[in-house]
Amino acid sequence: MKQIESRNNPIIKRAFKSINSPNSENLIVVEGYKLLGEALKSGAKPEMLFVTDEANVMSQLFETRNDDFFQSKMEKITYKVSKGLMRELSTVTNPGEIIAFLTPSPTPDLEEIIKSSKMLVVLDRLQDPGNIGTILRTSEAMGVSAIVLLKGCCNPNNHKVIRAAMGSSFRLPIVSNIEVENLFKLLNKNSYMTVCADMKGNNLKSFEFAEKTALFMGQEGQGLSDYIVDNCHSKVSIPMFGQVESLNVATSTAICLYEWARNKDKGQ
Repeated sequence: MKQIESRNNPIIKRAFKSINSPNSENLIVVEGYKLLGEALKSGAKPEMLFVTDEANVMSQLFETRNDDFFQSKMEKITYKVSKGLMRELSTVTNPGEIIAFLTPSPTPDLEEIIKSSKMLVVLDRLQDPGNIGTILRTSEAMGVSAIVLLKGCCNPNNHKVIRAAMGSSFRLPIVSNIEVENLFKLLNKNSYMTVCADMKGNNLKSFEFAEKTALFMGQEGQGLSDYIVDNCHSKVSIPMFGQVESLNVATSTAICLYEWARNKDKGQ
């Protein structure tokens, strides 16, 4: 394993460039062995790995794959760095044992996703990576088929999204940067019920979801676009008490998906 001591090393410079300009190489940043294992299982390709202690690195890495080619490649791209450099590379206050930079797995085809899915969660202009990551994790837990991020959403490969999703971003099909008009054409063509969260909509507790449903959730501040509200087949509202006017978008999504999952289970 090679050791890097200088911040001016070309490999370290490449890593910093990927963090500060994520679109330069479109590399994703993953910290910790558990998330790295999920990324590798998804088909992401490792480019650079940084560790501070090489004692158990290879044995932990090889738990995900145990073949000679993989071991040989990982040994070539794994670098030992100082704790100071590790803190600079890390996206968290207390860095883990390993930081990895990977090329993400290929993006699924939107039309194929729509044809094979039962429940899609569609996010409109969500910018908070923590909310998106939480929605991804909740969606996987509730049995959602896939996530669609419309144009204007935060990149799903953002390291904060990946961290908040805790592995779900590597297990759940995600398509991003989608034009809303094209999406509605495909959904209608494939006989989806399109549903959006709206304060004036039908009571969620008594709402009956269709077998194929696309649930639209809106931006944290402004909500859904007028185009989406006007073109959805149905609107649902979450019954609330007290003086609360609205809920966080991740919380609202969780409540809607729980009711959908409960509704689905009763119909089985």
